[in-house]
Amino acid sequence: MRAMVLERIGEPLQAVERPLPEPLAGEIRLRVEACAVCRTDLHVVDGDLPQPKLPLVPGHE
Repeated sequence: MRAMVLERIGEPLQAVERPLPEPLAGEIRLRVEACAVCRTDLHVVDGDLPQPKLPLVPGHE
């Protein structure tokens, strides 16, 4: 799957290919056509929040 990844604060997001995750019992896999990011994710990307867990794929919502 394609993902935009934040590797380091202050650097642009990087387009990367990642393996498709396998669903666990009771889960399903969906195809996502588009994803938005919340303001908290943008704070992380902008370096406004201390010590984020990197690498990060913004767009949890």
